[in-house]
Amino acid sequence: KQWYQRRVRVSKKELLLNIIVLAFFLILCMGGGGAMGAVTADSFGDKSEWYRNITKPDWNPPSAVFGPVWSILYLLMAGAAFIVWRNTGFCEQPIPLTVFFIQLAFNFAWVLIFGVARSLLWSGIEIIVLWIAIVATMVLFYTVKKWTCVPLFPYLVWVTFAAVLNWTLWQMNKDNPYIHT
Repeated sequence: KQWYQRRVRVSKKELLLNIIVLAFFLILCMGGGGAMGAVTADSFGDKSEWYRNITKPDWNPPSAVFGPVWSILYLLMAGAAFIVWRNTGFCEQPIPLTVFFIQLAFNFAWVLIFGVARSLLWSGIEIIVLWIAIVATMVLFYTVKKWTCVPLFPYLVWVTFAAVLNWTLWQMNKDNPYIHT
């Protein structure tokens, strides 16, 4: 039989485990991102006096863009992590998923450093560490299953853009009394 004619038999127990783990990754990524959004709802966008009063470049995206973009990115991240888990589990090769969890923690931390602590300098430093962690995650995911790094590419592009924006905001607002360095 050709590869597309083969049927994969999965036990009910294995199917249930797959559903649970996929739900775990979705809740972790999307729920964590949503929780960060809820915690910092008054720190970004039109609701935030601080964010309204910082000088922004002309190419700063409208606030309404961030929620949909991050929702898509978190969905892609969860899917990639799930595929890696399907190939390695949590114990067989723990390093790829461990690094994934670390980069996700850096992702969530950036929101707090930028929005809650209002530190453009420290969030700029932190986003570089996040970028490195994303690249490391992509390399490790590639070693598990080559294409699993592909869903993380839009994430890397967005964080690269965010890093440039973060540093630009810091440069434009060094003397702004609303900014904590």
